[in-house]
Amino acid sequence: MPRRWNNRLALRLLLLVLAINALLSLLATSLQLYLTFQRQDEALQRVTSQIEQGFGQSLSSALWSFDKQQVGEIIDGIFANADIGALNLYAEQLPTWTRGPKDPDEQLQITVIDLVHSDPVRGVTTVGTLEIGLSRAGIWSNLYQQVVVLFLSNMAKTGIASIAILIIFFRLVSRHLRQVSDYVSRPDWLTVEAPLQLDRPSTAPEDDLDAVAAAINSTRKRFQDVNRDLAATSEQLRLVLDTTMNGIIGLNAQGVVEVINPAARHMLHGISDPTPFNWPEEIRFLDVIDLHPLDASNDPINRALIGQSLFGETHAMTRKGQIEKRYVRVSGAVVKDPKSDLRCVIVLDDVSQLEKNRQQIERKGRLDALGQLTGGIAHDFNNLLATILYAMQLTRADNLSERSDRVLETALGAVERGRELTGRLLAFAKQQPGVARSRPVSEVFAEFEALVRPSIEADVAITFVPPDPDMLIYCDHGQLDNALLNLVLNSRDAIKRGGKGGRITVKARPLDEIDADVSLRRQDPYAYIADGMKEAHAEDIARHDARAYRYVEISVTDDGPGMSEEVKDRALDPFFTTKDASSGSGLGLSMVYGFIQKSDGELRIYSELGFGSTIRIVLPRGTSENAREEPMTRLPMRRGDGQTILLVEDEESLLGVMEDLVQELGFRFRSASSGQAALDLIESGAAVDLMLTDIVMPNGMSGFELARRARDLRPELPVVYMSGYTGFTSTEMGDVVGPMLQKPCPPAQLAEVLTEALAAGIAGRKS
Repeated sequence: MPRRWNNRLALRLLLLVLAINALLSLLATSLQLYLTFQRQDEALQRVTSQIEQGFGQSLSSALWSFDKQQVGEIIDGIFANADIGALNLYAEQLPTWTRGPKDPDEQLQITVIDLVHSDPVRGVTTVGTLEIGLSRAGIWSNLYQQVVVLFLSNMAKTGIASIAILIIFFRLVSRHLRQVSDYVSRPDWLTVEAPLQLDRPSTAPEDDLDAVAAAINSTRKRFQDVNRDLAATSEQLRLVLDTTMNGIIGLNAQGVVEVINPAARHMLHGISDPTPFNWPEEIRFLDVIDLHPLDASNDPINRALIGQSLFGETHAMTRKGQIEKRYVRVSGAVVKDPKSDLRCVIVLDDVSQLEKNRQQIERKGRLDALGQLTGGIAHDFNNLLATILYAMQLTRADNLSERSDRVLETALGAVERGRELTGRLLAFAKQQPGVARSRPVSEVFAEFEALVRPSIEADVAITFVPPDPDMLIYCDHGQLDNALLNLVLNSRDAIKRGGKGGRITVKARPLDEIDADVSLRRQDPYAYIADGMKEAHAEDIARHDARAYRYVEISVTDDGPGMSEEVKDRALDPFFTTKDASSGSGLGLSMVYGFIQKSDGELRIYSELGFGSTIRIVLPRGTSENAREEPMTRLPMRRGDGQTILLVEDEESLLGVMEDLVQELGFRFRSASSGQAALDLIESGAAVDLMLTDIVMPNGMSGFELARRARDLRPELPVVYMSGYTGFTSTEMGDVVGPMLQKPCPPAQLAEVLTEALAAGIAGRKS
């Protein structure tokens, strides 16, 4: 049966109608049959009277005259009546006449008629008794026929009525109920635009079904209005959560992250797990003072989960196995709604730059205090040296022995060196300005090499990479020598103390532009840019021309044990030292930092544990006129031709800037935050023309190993390395030797190295 006829409601209604109709028909038929029975039974009773009136006199006369034949004929005539089931005639001195019974099993109604004869002489005399057995068989047969006729007629009438009822119910009710059911059974019936419209003429009068349809449409519209309001509110809330720079995290009582916004995902080092997910165990909070991991009782997440409120606590946050860290201000409150699954809400505010500024302000304050102390001592000590110098010069005017004169000469040399030292101390204390002048870097290296080599043990090799002879540097060269001496001696001490390495490299390179370079270094917490350099950079941008200040970068690299994060964080703090108390004052890098700040330059620390350290100082370029070089026209930059560069860098901030820079240079890019991710891209068949990879990365795979495994997959793939630490050699590169870029790399140099490496790769494939 088609689905539209499968309607239990119609069937139940029909059965109910049939049951009521059957009951009423039964009652009506019973009454009708009863009345018919009464009428026919009364007619049967009248048969006795008719026999008595019609045959009684003749039968009495026949008996009186003893006419047996006539009696028999009369009896047979009476018995011929269908309503007579049996007859018995009793008369004195005559035999008994018996007829029937017609049906031996029938229960007959016996009626007795006395037969009398009236004689004028003898009077009225009873001549016999006629016993009549009345049969109701005719009545029952008639009633049975009526029952059959009534039953068949009612069946026909009921069947026709039932079909009519089903058709009428389907047309007027059932199909519309099915339409309503199908409409509300749709999963989107509350949100679909089309309202419920019954399939009936528009001119039809409204009834209860129209009221049901109107109620459904009204409910649907109210739901859509409420849903629209909820969607708008939800969208506004989503936009707020997605736009805010604060990380917002909702945790349940088990520490499972139920809610997290994009800013929080970014702060958790780009975690992309779909909610809900467990709080990542690799995320650790560190003490901002010593950068040691907080124990479980002080961990802000654990404290928030047990119901404590957090009021803007500052912690360092890092991911296990990664060096990069960020400073966050953590706030949290307990969710008090008992219906919510959330236990607490955590708000993370990235204050890395604020914390860096605070540390720099504290460092500057300490340096200023140290400068005041140093300046006062140096000033008084300088006066003492002047007194000693004058006294010794006056003494030399007297006639002294050759030995005494030689001793005084030695003492005067020591006094001069003391005066030079106090001059540097006064310059550091800003009580005596440095004397800046322009000088070729090659001369600076030559003199400094002669000065420092006697201080370096034979088992430590120091190499000076010859610089461009035309490159001049503008600064106080006495303070520059002192800064370089501090850096070289620090490298030597690190190698000797750590028992690892044995090579120090000093080299210089020109920086022809700093626009992108400064932007890159600002992302690094260990880049200390002087205000003067920032102002010069702002001038370059404000001029809106093709000119820019140029700089010289001098780097000192060692292959010693490297520095930990804690050491790098405190490297510039006055009096902080990793040496023995008898062999270090902790002022070396502080004085270098002070020199860089006064010279409008930059100091940057780059170190990897187990590999070594590179300290870079950036200073202005000079001219042959003994002045700082004016802004120069930028050299034309080589651009890519749409080649695809695979960038492999684990520091998210640097990776984002490198993506923008590579795209601006005319290249396309694909990015990977680890060596394994880069290999997965290559194995997937992604189009890659060159791989630019960092060297030191987490998860155990270095850039050198990545290059080797990438070449196994793509033997012709060009590889360029980049690292802040520049002490790697071709031997350490292994089978895949490639250009080494010192990051951050100026855009012009990056473009040149990439285009040359791509050209060499194409030439190699053609050959």
